[in-house]
Amino acid sequence: MTPPSGAIAGIYTTVDNTAGVWKAPANISMIDVKAPAINISQDFQEDLNAPLSGKAINPIRLFPNNGLLIWGARTLDGNSTDWRYINIKRAAIFLEQSIKQAIKDYEYEPNTANTWVSIKSMIQNFLTNLWKQGGLVGSSPSDAYTVNVGLGSTMTAEDILNGILRVSVKVALSHPAEFIEISFQQKMQES
Repeated sequence: MTPPSGAIAGIYTTVDNTAGVWKAPANISMIDVKAPAINISQDFQEDLNAPLSGKAINPIRLFPNNGLLIWGARTLDGNSTDWRYINIKRAAIFLEQSIKQAIKDYEYEPNTANTWVSIKSMIQNFLTNLWKQGGLVGSSPSDAYTVNVGLGSTMTAEDILNGILRVSVKVALSHPAEFIEISFQQKMQES
């Protein structure tokens, strides 16, 4: 018997590459796998996917005519409205890492309004592209995200004097205008 972790990681990678990290890696067929080690019934599976404790697991189930499927995309933080689903958590991690890496390019820029406008525009362009690909939810970009940076918005005068840049990004990953906030702080050239 081989553990399923390698196959599951491969399916995650395939979904990431074909549909995006924001797509749930669930209801996906496991090719060339004959059968699960344990067959799970519908009744038993329901208790695994939505337990009272919130500690859900995603079983691998055999379905007649559909084969072996990953059945579910829950996290172990099932009681959290923000982090209940693995694709939401992974999308937030992707956004956080991507934006954090992108703003590093501004590390030696002055912490001034011109820099803030440039950073805000760069992040908005990135998020608009993700929204167009279906990675953010909403009928318009304003329903899908907001980006704030600047004096009186995310920073104080003391922050600016100390060379601290603060950026707030709010994204709708599961429902329009229901935002998850991701905050960034970076040491900049001191004014």
